[in-house]
Amino acid sequence: MSLVVVLDLAVGDGLTLEQAEEVVALAARVGVTAIRVSDGSPGHLALLDAGTVVSYLAVRYPGVNWIVDASTTHNAPYNLARRAVSLDEATSGRSGLALRAGDSDEVTETVAEDLPKPGLPVDVGGSARPHRWTEYVEVLNGLWGTEAVEHEGRFYRVAGDPVGLSPQGRPVLVADARDHVNWVEASGLADVFVVPRIELVDGGNTRLTDAVWHSGRRRDHIALLARAGIVRENGRTTASELERWITAHALDGLELATTGGRDELLGVLRTVVPRLEPATGDTLRAALGLPEPAAVPT
Repeated sequence: MSLVVVLDLAVGDGLTLEQAEEVVALAARVGVTAIRVSDGSPGHLALLDAGTVVSYLAVRYPGVNWIVDASTTHNAPYNLARRAVSLDEATSGRSGLALRAGDSDEVTETVAEDLPKPGLPVDVGGSARPHRWTEYVEVLNGLWGTEAVEHEGRFYRVAGDPVGLSPQGRPVLVADARDHVNWVEASGLADVFVVPRIELVDGGNTRLTDAVWHSGRRRDHIALLARAGIVRENGRTTASELERWITAHALDGLELATTGGRDELLGVLRTVVPRLEPATGDTLRAALGLPEPAAVPT
């Protein structure tokens, strides 16, 4: 049984670009489904921009699928939409965007001007982040469409022509449950939903299936992945336990995150990933088992 296996890389934060290239070379050989390059926590600028890192590595490893982290903070929607499509074109449909929910900042404030609208709650203690994420994605989907966008909402004001279609119809969009996004809203907009391992205790698949039903989409139109922190020791046992865990929680796959650096990443790739038989495809959407193009309600 092939599974979706995504490997996390935090380049510039404990892993140099040269070390990352070594890890990617091995990941390409063992056939991971995709590599997700993180960009630091929302609201904090990373040492190395994830999009720049992927652009550099994708040229050297054209057969690898990529997921790029970017936050609603420090990224104006139109610019991020254009960059995501450009990367998807450059990788021939092998890229996606993991949008992280952040707060307002000087970049998005200059776009929104007087937003949020008077009388509506403002960003206080991160409480508005899930709503900001939802509106941001709605803007992205509009910009990845075929008609001009005229959006004036709670947090963003965006007007302009679409940025163009990607080879996949639109880039794959990932929602991360660590950002406390609204499950129903996220399942109606995203292609992939990543949940922390602890949340599966409460029945992640059941919760997602219910959310998908309320959003008007089908469960097989969104991939459910669990973020698993692992180490390389006892790779055979670890892989077997992960497979049982996937089956027990009706997951589509895993996002593997390690707390170590180069050596631990290489160890996981050598001992764990091959036994999981990662799913592959000619595009990221195909590798994830998603329809092309994705069916997202308008």
